[in-house]
Amino acid sequence: MERDIHSPNAWIDRIELSVAIVLQLAITLVVAGALFRGQWLVAFSGIIVLALTFTPAIIERRLHVQLPTEFTLITCLFLYASFGLGDVGDFYERFGWWDLALHGISALITGLIGFLVIYVFYMTDRIRVAPIYVAIITFGFAVSIGTIWEIFEFLMDWYFGLNMQSSGLVDTMTDLMVNAAGALVAAAIGYYYVKGGDTLIGQRLIRRFVERISKNARWQQESDQTADPLTGSD
Repeated sequence: MERDIHSPNAWIDRIELSVAIVLQLAITLVVAGALFRGQWLVAFSGIIVLALTFTPAIIERRLHVQLPTEFTLITCLFLYASFGLGDVGDFYERFGWWDLALHGISALITGLIGFLVIYVFYMTDRIRVAPIYVAIITFGFAVSIGTIWEIFEFLMDWYFGLNMQSSGLVDTMTDLMVNAAGALVAAAIGYYYVKGGDTLIGQRLIRRFVERISKNARWQQESDQTADPLTGSD
């Protein structure tokens, strides 16, 4: 789906997309270096992380929606911070707060994604619930994802002898509490937005996402109306 190059935010989109591409190249270089040194686990993890950076583009293509460029940038920033800096750069060991910060950010991002999915249905009148219930669903979605990740870490440590839960129970419970805090922030942003307020995140992510969804829906409706009713073609 083509982006509107004449949009007032087009120059910001180009900068954000350029930064995202640079981060993808940085991850690619890390993978190449790991392969050269025979660090197969690092290389394998890097390939997975690199593939995940293309998730927003895959969502756009599959669902035929145009996501704000911030989704691509945030995805690349988070994955590079987690893999490139956290694992390869050893930030997890050098900075005790690095893991907690990433958990909080991931919960915030996950919560906002969950809210956007819910808000699309809310916006199109497919569901009508009070804003507080939208916030509760957003919170529950983000906490659930964080909990599933902690289960994944436990299973990886248990079966493959890794050290993803560096301090066991303390690490798990701390991560869960930070996840809950990030989810609560996302729920509050969603609640305030549904109530008619706005925030910087609401302006740059939620409103632009909703506007693009609405524009795509109108375009699709116009295409259906101009199509031949029998053959489905113009």
